[in-house]
Amino acid sequence: MSYYEMLYVVSSSLPDEERDNLIAKLRDFTEKNKGIIESENKWGLRSLAYPIKHQNKGYYVLTYLELPEKSVKDLKYFFKVNEGFLRSMILKKEKKPTIVAPEVKNKQEVEGNV
Repeated sequence: MSYYEMLYVVSSSLPDEERDNLIAKLRDFTEKNKGIIESENKWGLRSLAYPIKHQNKGYYVLTYLELPEKSVKDLKYFFKVNEGFLRSMILKKEKKPTIVAPEVKNKQEVEGNV
C-alpha cells in the first residue's frame, strides 16, 4: 500500500445533498478497493482560476489516503466517469504524512480575557 494526497473539485451546480452523496460514493469506492482514508478536509466553495465546464466556482476537497497502487488507475477512472467532478489530482507521497490537528484555543483566550 502507498500513501496519496488527493485533491478534487466538485461541480458547484450540484445541490448540497447530491454533492455530499457524490463524496460519500467516492469514500465507499476507496474502501471497496482496500483503501484507508486518513483525513478528509472540505475546503468549501472557491473560485476557479479559469472556467471549467462553463463554471467559475467549485467545491474543493483534500484527502489523504492509503491505497494499493493497482487501485489508483480505477480511482482515476472513477473521477472520469462521474460528471460531478470538475478536476482531480492524485499525488503519491514518499511516506505516511503526519497530519497535525490545529491547536484549539480555550474560550478565555478567544475572548481575550487571559
